[in-house]
Amino acid sequence: MTATIFVGFLAKAIKFATVFIFGSTGETITEKSGHLNMGIPGIMYLGALGGILGQRIYVDSTNGGPLNGFMVLFMPMLFAMLFAAIGGLLFSFFTVALKCNHNVTGLTITTFGVGISCYFIGLIPSDRMSEAGLMVQSLFPVVSDDWFSTIFLQQSLFTYLAIIIAIVSAVFISRTRIGLNLRACGENPAAADAAGINVDKYRYVATLIGAAIAGLGGMALEIDLFKGMFNAKDAVDSFGWLALSLVIFSMWKPSVCIFASLLFGALQVLPNFLNIGSVEKQVFAMIPYIATILILILTSVFNKKNAQPPAGLGITYFREDR
Repeated sequence: MTATIFVGFLAKAIKFATVFIFGSTGETITEKSGHLNMGIPGIMYLGALGGILGQRIYVDSTNGGPLNGFMVLFMPMLFAMLFAAIGGLLFSFFTVALKCNHNVTGLTITTFGVGISCYFIGLIPSDRMSEAGLMVQSLFPVVSDDWFSTIFLQQSLFTYLAIIIAIVSAVFISRTRIGLNLRACGENPAAADAAGINVDKYRYVATLIGAAIAGLGGMALEIDLFKGMFNAKDAVDSFGWLALSLVIFSMWKPSVCIFASLLFGALQVLPNFLNIGSVEKQVFAMIPYIATILILILTSVFNKKNAQPPAGLGITYFREDR
């Protein structure tokens, strides 16, 4: 692999990592509250649908005129977060209000999100969408073609936003009182309730925020990586399943999600830069899942407390049992 190809490989890996950072950070926030939302793949698909629809609404509003750089960023983000948050609201309603099983509810949300998104995405016209997609490619004007600019300064706004959200989430969860209350809801909801913390409220809000952030991942995949050239068969949900495994891989730490996402992004694009056959490419595609299984085994064997999931993760809280 030559230096030029290697630089292109790293730049592409960061773009794919952006999708994983959004998805894994959003799910980490959700799981810290005790909610195991396996509906993330469907929610990321809803985010993709919302992003495309928001872009379509703005493009149509210009009546063929020039596009505004701010609006081609703002409209997809707004609609993506709104659509994804609706998925998170549905999950919270079923698991908090109706006390449904987390796993069954999450898988139902995934099935619903993927199905409805695939259907409606296929109905959205694609004219001028690639023009809008190309406008979000770079945050800074290209001043040179050196390796540093290519890797770090020619990414879209979504990449920098994903990293900022992950860092802020890490600080918020570990260093603030609200973050402490959130972790208490995930570790021991009965004790948190006894201390006066509204467990249902925290789980609702955490799931809504986590879903909205994850939805940005689906939007970034369609608008940034695919440059607006979407189709109904894009495997957004496959990135959602990898984002779920990334939460485990990063040991429920948003800051670690950044580096783990970079690794997963590199593994995702590496086969395209190597002269290998289809079988070898499938092997590379399996590596993230295998690595996640190894992390689970290692954390279980060594029983590291700070590498374990929240004690109340996936357990429906019944206040009368307190």
